Amino acid sequence: MSNRAPRQFVRQGLRVPYIAPWTGEIREQPALERRHAHKGGGIAYVDEHPLHDRSAGILWVRMGAVRGAGKPLLASVNAPRQRQAMDRQLCQVCGGTTYGAADRRHLFLLSELQGRPIVEGEQTTAPPLHESCAAEALRDCPHLRNGAVAARVESPEPWGIAGMLHDPMTLAPRPSAQRGGLTFVPYTSHRLVWAVAHLDVVALRGCTPVGLDELLALTA
Repeated sequence: MSNRAPRQFVRQGLRVPYIAPWTGEIREQPALERRHAHKGGGIAYVDEHPLHDRSAGILWVRMGAVRGAGKPLLASVNAPRQRQAMDRQLCQVCGGTTYGAADRRHLFLLSELQGRPIVEGEQTTAPPLHESCAAEALRDCPHLRNGAVAARVESPEPWGIAGMLHDPMTLAPRPSAQRGGLTFVPYTSHRLVWAVAHLDVVALRGCTPVGLDELLALTA
């Protein structure tokens, strides 16, 4: 894979993050049905495509992957690109690889922890960033600085998915009270068969805190 970052899009003078979805990528979600036991049980789409709707046996939300189609939705995440960024350790802002740092660590910036430090084994759906891209995000999004924390991480390890769980009896959605209605489900859980996955989750190992002032200094 090339180390070159993909095409960058700018709206109102701000760069659109690589993992942000566009209106032209939104897809209507199909109806669910019960999956036959010989196929693993759980839920399935009524018109499920065996190659496009599942990965490693996990059912995924449907979403297009056509960056630049329509208008950007900056408050949301494109599922296919988030998965790609987690799998390949791509910067969530520019889409370029975060491999190659002298210390072989990856920078993570988390906004959901409300100011507490990133701890060993922290679970997150946020892909890594380049230091310059993190500084740009902090500069251009002042609200991000309220409670955001950063760390350099030695090993982001695959952990599970964040998805919408469904009732095994009625197949009705069972949204979480936190995290946008999504539930974090480890790969070892039997509940995976009742989930529609939206995002990959990694566990952060070997975390060293980074001050936001240090990152913001890169834009000075």
